[in-house]
Amino acid sequence: MKDNLERYSVTIPKKEEYVFYQGGKFQVEFYFTETGKIPAKEYLDNTSMDIKVKLAALVKYIGENGKIFDITKFRLVDSKAKIFEFKPLQHRFFNFFNEGGRIIITNGYMKKSRKVSRRGLETAKELKKNYICRVKGGSYYEKS
Repeated sequence: MKDNLERYSVTIPKKEEYVFYQGGKFQVEFYFTETGKIPAKEYLDNTSMDIKVKLAALVKYIGENGKIFDITKFRLVDSKAKIFEFKPLQHRFFNFFNEGGRIIITNGYMKKSRKVSRRGLETAKELKKNYICRVKGGSYYEKS
């Protein structure tokens, strides 16, 4: 019985692990799974310093100013699901806006063609649904 409980226990990472940037307009966070994995952060950790710096600059800009008007850096990729992407060089980081002034970065990939990664976009949509469900259910963030 104890093994079953452990298998289904939720692991919430420390805030400093999933909060990427706290700005005046938005707090930008990485999505984390029920087991505490942070897919977009894990992807980012395996990129070059150049990509890390460029993504951090984009995140800081949107966090402080609320908008990025340059579609070569940030754009809406799915209007129905309201999924956006940060675009540092050839890498893409899917994200969405949520209540409470949050932007949640779900997953990342390296762009290899002119089209948006369908698999990556579908993953982002699923992670968004999962996030919203867990937030509504009260199991995503630590209770204060």
